[in-house]
Amino acid sequence: MSWIDPSSRLAVKLRRLRGRFGITAPQLAIRPHLPWHVKLLALGVLAGLAVAVVALIYDAGKRVVGYDGGELDKVVEQLRATNAELEEEVARMRSLLSGSESTLQIERSAQKLLSEQNSMLVAENAKLKEDLAVFERLAKVESAYQTATAPGGVSLDRISIRPLAPKAYQFSFLISLHGDRRGKEATYDLQLMISPRSGTGAKITLPVGGADPDISQYQIALRNFRRIEGKFKVPEGFSPGKVEFVISEGGKLLTSQSVSL
Repeated sequence: MSWIDPSSRLAVKLRRLRGRFGITAPQLAIRPHLPWHVKLLALGVLAGLAVAVVALIYDAGKRVVGYDGGELDKVVEQLRATNAELEEEVARMRSLLSGSESTLQIERSAQKLLSEQNSMLVAENAKLKEDLAVFERLAKVESAYQTATAPGGVSLDRISIRPLAPKAYQFSFLISLHGDRRGKEATYDLQLMISPRSGTGAKITLPVGGADPDISQYQIALRNFRRIEGKFKVPEGFSPGKVEFVISEGGKLLTSQSVSL
């Protein structure tokens, strides 16, 4: 076919067909067709073999490093038991601590109460000692009191005044009978004459008639001797400088004594 032009389109197509069916044609591979269930079974077998190999490798690794699952479980159980014992011990210590704190609070409260009672007893003891000293002195100088200090048969001793609050004061004194008055029950009247600190201005006389709410403290029932305690107030703007204690009977002055503040 030399008459066909080698560069023509027909010549090119003929060359392509000759290459596909001739000696230079590509080789064909013929494979048998396998059903899908056979393929699936083969995949299962391969997966089982892989799992078995992995398990063998895992067991071999545990033997190499000395790992024992049963021994580890025992260790875990021991740790759990120890933890439970420690928790019980902590709970017991907390209970003991709570009891100790309660006991300590009770002891502190008791100690505070005892301290307060001791302070009260000390103050009371000091007051009793003062009274005893006065009584002993009164017993030794009875005649002097009758003739000089207590012409009316009544004497005042151990007078004290202390502030309680703004414009409020507490007073106390010891009143004693002497001579013929001793041993005879009688009621005496107490008056407080309060002078201002500046020295000028009107005095305050207590009680103020029957309107005074503490009128009872100004009436003293007495047989031999007695410690008297009371309270008084002054109005706003008044600063007391001296307080005179006056004892009378039936309007008759028996004795008086002044104390400066």
